[in-house]
Amino acid sequence: MRALSLEQVSVCSCGSRELAPPTRVLRLGEDRFGLRRCLRCRRMLLDPRPRAEALPACYDHDYYGSGTRKFVTAIERIVDRFREGRARLAGDLLGKAGRGGRGRVLDIGCGSGQFLARLIRSGHECHGTELSAETGRRAGQVPGLRLHLGALECGRFPAGSFDLISIWHVLEHLPEPDRILGFCHEWLSDGGTLMVAVPNIDSMQANLFRGAWFHLDPPRHLQHFGRASLERALSDAGFRIERTRTLSWEQNVYGVAQSVLNAMGFPRDEYYEVLKGNRSLWTSPRLVLEPVLMAALLPAAFLFALLEASLGRGGTLECVARREGQGRG
Repeated sequence: MRALSLEQVSVCSCGSRELAPPTRVLRLGEDRFGLRRCLRCRRMLLDPRPRAEALPACYDHDYYGSGTRKFVTAIERIVDRFREGRARLAGDLLGKAGRGGRGRVLDIGCGSGQFLARLIRSGHECHGTELSAETGRRAGQVPGLRLHLGALECGRFPAGSFDLISIWHVLEHLPEPDRILGFCHEWLSDGGTLMVAVPNIDSMQANLFRGAWFHLDPPRHLQHFGRASLERALSDAGFRIERTRTLSWEQNVYGVAQSVLNAMGFPRDEYYEVLKGNRSLWTSPRLVLEPVLMAALLPAAFLFALLEASLGRGGTLECVARREGQGRG
C-alpha cells in the first residue's frame, strides 16, 4: 500500500476532545500510527488516520482477495460454516420477535453477501450496503439481495424499515460509528434487533501483542472498542444489550496465531494475504516457513483463546441489542 494522506485526530466520534497521548505505536510501510484512548467513552482511536478522501485507497483489490470470494477455497468453506451459524442466530432472533416467516434484514457492509444469501433462502427480505460498485460487486451477484451503494446518510431508509440490522466487523472501520448507530435506531422497527461484532481492544491478546496484534489492521480500523465502550455507544444510541460474548472461534484463534508471527518479525499479516490468494507460498523461503509455524501455533492459540474468553476478555465482542425508545446520541 502506498503512503496515505493522513490527519491527526483531535476529537472522538462521541464528541469528546479529551484524548490520552498515543500508545501502542506501530509502523506500516512509510507510515507510523498510534492509538489514543478517549477519556470519556474509553474507546481507542487510530492516530493519525487516513483522511476521508484517502479511505477508498485502503480497500484496494487485494483487500477483497484475488478470486471470486475473499479467501482461497479451503478457507472460504470454513468461513461459510461461521456465516451459517450467524444466519441461524439472525433467524432465531427474528423468530422470537414474531418474524419467523418473513423478516426485513439490513447488513451494513455486507461484503460478499453470503450471510444474507442464507437468510434469503429462508424467506427473509434482505438488504445490504457497500460503499461502491467495486466493493459491492460480489454481493450484487446474490439472487434476491437488494444492494444499496454509497455512504450511509440520514434518510437512506424510511424509519422502521427493518426488523434486524447486522454490523458485523464493520463498526471499527467507520469514521463516525455513533452516527451510524443512531441511523440503525431510526431504521429499526420497535423492538428490532441489532447484531454487532468488533475486535476487543481490552482483550488479553490485544494487551499481550500490543502493536503486533492482528486485529489492529492499520490503517482500516479507525475505532477500537472494549466491552465498556461498546456497551456505552449502544446505550447512547438507544439500544438495550441482551447478550455479549467474547469467544469467536472464527476470529480469536487465528488472531492469536497471526499476532505471534507479527511479533516474531514477519511482515505484518503476511500469511493472511496467502489465505486470500494474494501471495504465493513459493515466492520465498519465508513464505514456506510461515504455514509450518502457523500449524504449530494453532493448538496453543486455541487454548489461549479459550482462556481469555473464560475470563471475559476474548479477542472479539459479539453483541445482540434491542431497540428502545429514543436514542440519546
